[in-house]
Amino acid sequence: MSKFHLNLFASLLFGLSGLASYAQASELNADVTRAADFTLLDQQGKAFNLHYHSQRPAVLLMASVTGSEYALQSMTTLVDSVDPQANGVAFALINPEPGLDRQALMAFANAHAVEQSVLQDDAGMVSSTLGLRYAGETLLINPQRWEIVYRGPALDESGAAVHPALAASLQSLIAGEIPAAQLTQMSTAEPLPEHAVPVDVSYSDTVAPMLMEKCAGCHRPGGIAPWAMTNHAMVQGFSPMIRETVLTRRMPPWHADPAIGEFVHDMSLSVEEKQQLLSWIDAGSQRGDGDDLLTQVEAQLTEWSMGEPDLIVTLPEFDIPATGMLDYQFFEVPNTLDRDVWVKAVQIAPGERQVVHHAIATFGPSSGGNGMGDSGNSLFQPQLMTFVPGNDTYVYPEGTGVFVPAGSSFYTQMHYTTFGRETSDQTKIGLYFADEAPEHVLQHYSILNVDLDIPAGTAEHQETAYYTFLRDAVIYSLFPHAHYRGRASEFAIQYPDGREDLVLSVPNYDFNWQRYFQFEEPIIAPAGTKIIHRTTYDNSTANLSNPDPAVDVSFGEQTWEEMLYGGVSFRYAEPQENDHEINVEEYITSLAMGFMDLNMDGKVAVDEMPERARQALALAFTLMDKDKTGGLEHAEFGQFMVQANMMNQDAFIQ
Repeated sequence: MSKFHLNLFASLLFGLSGLASYAQASELNADVTRAADFTLLDQQGKAFNLHYHSQRPAVLLMASVTGSEYALQSMTTLVDSVDPQANGVAFALINPEPGLDRQALMAFANAHAVEQSVLQDDAGMVSSTLGLRYAGETLLINPQRWEIVYRGPALDESGAAVHPALAASLQSLIAGEIPAAQLTQMSTAEPLPEHAVPVDVSYSDTVAPMLMEKCAGCHRPGGIAPWAMTNHAMVQGFSPMIRETVLTRRMPPWHADPAIGEFVHDMSLSVEEKQQLLSWIDAGSQRGDGDDLLTQVEAQLTEWSMGEPDLIVTLPEFDIPATGMLDYQFFEVPNTLDRDVWVKAVQIAPGERQVVHHAIATFGPSSGGNGMGDSGNSLFQPQLMTFVPGNDTYVYPEGTGVFVPAGSSFYTQMHYTTFGRETSDQTKIGLYFADEAPEHVLQHYSILNVDLDIPAGTAEHQETAYYTFLRDAVIYSLFPHAHYRGRASEFAIQYPDGREDLVLSVPNYDFNWQRYFQFEEPIIAPAGTKIIHRTTYDNSTANLSNPDPAVDVSFGEQTWEEMLYGGVSFRYAEPQENDHEINVEEYITSLAMGFMDLNMDGKVAVDEMPERARQALALAFTLMDKDKTGGLEHAEFGQFMVQANMMNQDAFIQ
């Protein structure tokens, strides 16, 4: 007999005698019978999405607070008796304590050796939606129907064994059977702490201004969103959807971990805003008195929100079919100006917003081609900006600019998506010029790992790369990029003294919403500082966006391939005359070191090189290690790449 069955048998023996007492204890919420989807972050900053676990046999959720011995005992006994992980069961604790921060959750987990995810329900709205009222209250969920098949205590009355009804229902789900729903009263009733949830929230004074600020930029006529927030009636009709997207953190589309860093144009909802919005929806989404600010949304629509540009670059018109997946398009438009200019701001205005997923605008020497750009050049060209829905303007940081010489061409990488009907797009790029040369050149560099190898079927596979500043720098913003298998992404700053700070975390990365995250306070990076970029990929069948979980995945530009790509916007602390030019050899050296230096010790050892090049280049590698440190530092590695004929730009995009 297995350990699970022994514990089940013991639970039945100990539990039957105490069933009568449960009916006299606390009253549970019998009205909530289905588990609405949600996304919360745990004590490590990882995202837990309920419906991601649809392929599991069962999901266990337990309400918990850091001071509840009963909840802790319930969790410990349940894990020891049932071993959810071994049985493929997803198990997480939900903590709705008001004002509890990430550090307190982590301290609680470390102090009690809690290995399960402890989810921070900072607004208390997920606990409320699930009908959780007491610490230790446990939900057993059937992921096939998202039905709550058990609600009640995890333990029997003795407190020494799993409650028999829970154990029996869990065993049924593990065996592929569907148990009848059961409601078992709590013998130990320790109410969860209550949030100060607002009541009588005003639509005109609170909700409409919030939606105008956080949502209407996309939800407007002609915007990327599928419907427009033009008045109260529209919002009221979509309020159930709004509630669901807020609980799952899909909307507003801001995926940075709120516990790490402060950013300009933060679109996320605060705890108070989430409570206000969801309380208003739960109360019936009433109109109330006062003006409807959303009726002004249409009046905000202008092609150029910063005024008429100094130069408008019009891209070729492109036809988009009704369905299917499109390759990236690369357009080249000659610069019509006969003079050099300094750009201080950019706006990208799609002709058909619903089909433009993103656009990356760069410039460089004219190719003399037919208007179709070369994808291999864009990585090593100075960048103007990246457009994503909700981020169509970029005012450069004060004192910075980008130098565009006469005789150059503008290049744009366009990612188009279909949406059910044929259409066409002609995107325009508006450039705004500075009256005089700024003190600093704004730089846009990348961090790449072109040696990706993501095994088939793997749910969590992490890849890493870094970029080292050779001069003192000031970092303004960061841009994480992956494709459909991207699950989470982060950037850390490693200073020359070895100290490492996590400065941006995107725990629930979404390919459909990508942006530069601009710091409220720029980061000072002394020479020798590394920006470390890590991305976690989900190549399993649980990832419903996965193009093919049966294949190993390597680096590539198309969405069925993958990327580890991190954009870095910065300036050098002390300007130099040639800052507006990219030193391609130095840049390629830094890119290659960033993914080959696996242990990140600042040098590349021969056994760290990609396997395909290791044997052929081992002798040359050894000869270049002139200081005999067992690896090549930046200068040596650059010389090695030149002599080994590895300075091939195409290697970084193929």
